[in-house]
Amino acid sequence: MITSFLPILGVDIAGSVAMIVLALLTLYKARILRATDPDNAVFLYLLWISTGFTVFAVSRSFGHILKQFLVLTHNADAWQSISAYSGSVNTVSFMLVSLITVFFNQSWRINEKILSGRKELEDAHQQLINLNQTLENKVIQRTERLTSSEHKCRRIFEQSLDTILLTDNDFKILETNPAGIELTGYAKDEMLMNSMTVGDFFADPSDWDKVRKKIRSEEYVLNEEVAFLKPDNAYVTVMITAGIDYGAFGCAKSHHFIIKNINEKKHMERQIAQADKMAALGELSAGVAHEINNPLGIILGYTQLLLKQDPDHAEDLKIIEKHVKSCKTVVSDLLAFSRKGTSRIALVDINGMVKGVAKFLSNHSDFRNIDICLELYQNGQLDVTGSEQELTQVMINLMINACHACEKTGTICILTEKPDEKTVLVTVQDNGTGIEKKDIQRIFDPFFTTKPVGQGTGLGLSVGYGIIKRHHGDIRVKSTPGSGSAFTIHLPAASPDHSAQTEDHP
Repeated sequence: MITSFLPILGVDIAGSVAMIVLALLTLYKARILRATDPDNAVFLYLLWISTGFTVFAVSRSFGHILKQFLVLTHNADAWQSISAYSGSVNTVSFMLVSLITVFFNQSWRINEKILSGRKELEDAHQQLINLNQTLENKVIQRTERLTSSEHKCRRIFEQSLDTILLTDNDFKILETNPAGIELTGYAKDEMLMNSMTVGDFFADPSDWDKVRKKIRSEEYVLNEEVAFLKPDNAYVTVMITAGIDYGAFGCAKSHHFIIKNINEKKHMERQIAQADKMAALGELSAGVAHEINNPLGIILGYTQLLLKQDPDHAEDLKIIEKHVKSCKTVVSDLLAFSRKGTSRIALVDINGMVKGVAKFLSNHSDFRNIDICLELYQNGQLDVTGSEQELTQVMINLMINACHACEKTGTICILTEKPDEKTVLVTVQDNGTGIEKKDIQRIFDPFFTTKPVGQGTGLGLSVGYGIIKRHHGDIRVKSTPGSGSAFTIHLPAASPDHSAQTEDHP
């Protein structure tokens, strides 16, 4: 009986050991799977169920081996008392496996929800990444556009030919462009360090008060013409447009000024008006001069005849003769002003002409206490095409006016220059009384004079202006009351291939 039981015993014991080994291997593999993906519910279930089966296999196999050992050692009664415990462990292990299986479905559903939520989170995360990337791209694009726009605005600001000023609410200068530095004559650092305001540039404080009040009340000014005074006391006529900028939220209020230099424009307008006035007065003067000249000639002739025949009234007749000659001088100036008559056009050596005028006037009694200095162009011949007689007349008139401005005691300098190949400059500068600002716009008007009655006809500068204009030139004046004046004649230089042949010029 024992011999026939041994194979069964061996199979039972070997099966029990094999069950324990297989259970442990299953548990080991389940732990490896669980370690690879801790969040996987299937792997967790396999781990739990492998643990339950391992407990069951160990309990079951150990009970079988213990039972066979007790039977072989004739202690079968002891197994009767132990079998209940072994069976309980087996039952609990099997129930554990059953519970794991029963509750796995619920765990799986929870896991699916978790995985679904995880998927949604991953999708949302990916969307956030995409949105963030899109946002970064848009920020880069907007930054590039902003940088480009700022660069363009800066170029417009820096390269604008008009002055641009940015000020605070008290009109203190915060920023200006290169045109503003050139127009005002002040360096940018000087403006900022000295807390200069726009009003510091105005020649007339009342103009600034008017502009400032208008900005305060209407919040803008448009095309206001005023005069600026530069550090060298030079006046510049400008046109101002300004407005208020309230800026972004929380920013302080500021003012923007755009200032256009219209000095040359006003000068051209005055020249055009002067030319129109000259043309109209020239026509009128020509007619009047011819109508008066003949009667004056008859009166002068009869007066001189009476002087020979009636010596008793010689004194009275000489007074008549004197005033008739004065009238004829005025008529001659009117004729010259109206551009009647002819003149010889040829090459004129400006330096030679100036020397001749200076030598001629130095012998005049009015110039005895006048120091005449010459600063002549030395780098070659200084020629223009024109009438030497007429140009000499202009120089003499300017020199006489300078002498009267110096009150016959002072210094008169004559400078000749050639700034370029196309221009010749002749400047008559004195240190006399200068010209008042209110008079400087009228000095070329016919019959305008600041001299006392009987000491000037007011035609000298008008005639000279007309002569220079006929020579395609210009006369410009700079004057400071109390410091003297400087009249500059601009003439076109003669071309190098100009022939010296003369011609009649009406």
